[in-house]
Amino acid sequence: MPDTTSDFLAGNARADRLPESLARMLFRLLLAGLSGFLLCVPWLSGHLYWVGWLAWVPLLFALRDAQPVSALLLGWFAGTLCFAGGSYWLAEFLVNLKQVNSLLSMGLASLFWCYLGLVIGLGCMIYRWLAERLCGWELLVFPVVMVSVMAAYPMLFKTHFADGQTLFLPALQAIEFTGAPGLDAMMMMFSMLVFRLLAPQNPFQARYSRTINCLAWTLLIAWLGYGYISLHDWDRRMQQWDTRQIGLVQPNDAITLGVPEPAPGFSREYPREMASTERLIAAGAQWVAWPEARYKGYFDNYSVRARYAQALAGQGVPLIFHDVERRWLDAKRVSFNTVAMLDGQGELAAQYRKMLRMPFGEYLPEPWSWPLLKSVTDRVFGEFLRPLGAGEQHRSFNLDGMRVVPKVCYEAAFPGFVAEAINTDGAGKMLLFLSQDNWFGETSQPFQHANMSILRGVENRVPMVHLINNGPSVVTAPNGRRLANTAAFNRAELLVSIPFDDSVGGSFYSRHPHLFLNLVYGSAAMLMGWALWRGRLAVRRRARRYNRTTRPTGN
Repeated sequence: MPDTTSDFLAGNARADRLPESLARMLFRLLLAGLSGFLLCVPWLSGHLYWVGWLAWVPLLFALRDAQPVSALLLGWFAGTLCFAGGSYWLAEFLVNLKQVNSLLSMGLASLFWCYLGLVIGLGCMIYRWLAERLCGWELLVFPVVMVSVMAAYPMLFKTHFADGQTLFLPALQAIEFTGAPGLDAMMMMFSMLVFRLLAPQNPFQARYSRTINCLAWTLLIAWLGYGYISLHDWDRRMQQWDTRQIGLVQPNDAITLGVPEPAPGFSREYPREMASTERLIAAGAQWVAWPEARYKGYFDNYSVRARYAQALAGQGVPLIFHDVERRWLDAKRVSFNTVAMLDGQGELAAQYRKMLRMPFGEYLPEPWSWPLLKSVTDRVFGEFLRPLGAGEQHRSFNLDGMRVVPKVCYEAAFPGFVAEAINTDGAGKMLLFLSQDNWFGETSQPFQHANMSILRGVENRVPMVHLINNGPSVVTAPNGRRLANTAAFNRAELLVSIPFDDSVGGSFYSRHPHLFLNLVYGSAAMLMGWALWRGRLAVRRRARRYNRTTRPTGN
């Protein structure tokens, strides 16, 4: 006769365990969601940069003892919330882009946030898989894995948590050796150290971890200590430098997919920006720059070229601006996003064609360019998708010894690419980013874009100007200190004095932009190889124990 009483009690025990397990998972999700929120806070408010150093702690508690699959889901949830909060402006971008309704734009943006969030999920899954096999090495495993996965994961642009640290200048200085991924790793390591201080450990693990913790604290102190010393050393050195007076025009042009008419009272030959340029020259500007903005017709119309030359010849001051350039190449008409420099006589002296094109905006990457999928992308992106040709090489514009390295909009997001433009001959160079961010409305996106470019200046130890059509435009010294900035979402004219020395510029990162990430990739591969080796040893030991216990004994 079956024991119905014991079956009933076992069923009740399982029923009791189910709510307990569900509550534990919900608590883990709550912790992961808290981390997702904290991770995006510094992107939204630079004054809360310190939050980014603690943001991973709740997620680490959520991942404690989690299986890799659970870690994937928890990390994915945290990552999706992080990117949804940090790039909330994507929904408004889609409305401006396609004039779709808010519900559809939110749905499309959510799919993109889920895709981006998966990068955190994959990092958490690999971290937990390694942590189970390399007990005690979590302090190294977590930053190495997360930085590796984020660097390798395909994104429209590379995202760094270091972008939210532009007001914490001492933390920025050492990225001249590692680039932004190095600061990402330091922030992750600090969160792991805090987690290890708060999470109870058994006596064996505590003794084993003490030495590793001390080494990690020493590395962090050295990173920040170098930052404080370097920051003030650069301030002291720049006091001895000459200055250059640079004029910046921020027109705040409205967005349009078509070719807009000139502003009232102005013409294609004499735009509002030229009037601003004349005022800045009268105030003492040694050269003037305009941002990426409305179509100007410089390359298409002789009348525009002649009038620009006439306006500048009487001033003797060079002008840098952006326009669409159309050329016939191999019997095909190709358009380029081009930055042009006119010399003091108004003649075209140099030009740079944008090299990194924005996927789905300026070209279709594979496989989306294949015939079967192209009809879908044409329907989604419509007129916004305007294929452009890619430039073939970096350029620098020589302005009386100052070598200005121009980059266009999207290119500011790629540390290695910008470092290659500075390269081994960085002396006398300066970065100039020209952007049009009105597509994103009055959101935090232009501020985040400006923060990216500040890191590019520190990484390469050169002065940096990021001129944004709708602001905030920003000018920084080689140590990231802000020299000037404009208000966002307004027209502005800015005359700024930039400290300059033609013998200074470039960094270790400029010369070796891929070294740190290659070391991180190598470390991740070694950790995974070690984990696999230890796993095979553990299987062999279990097999030997099983054989000993099951071996038949003789009579």
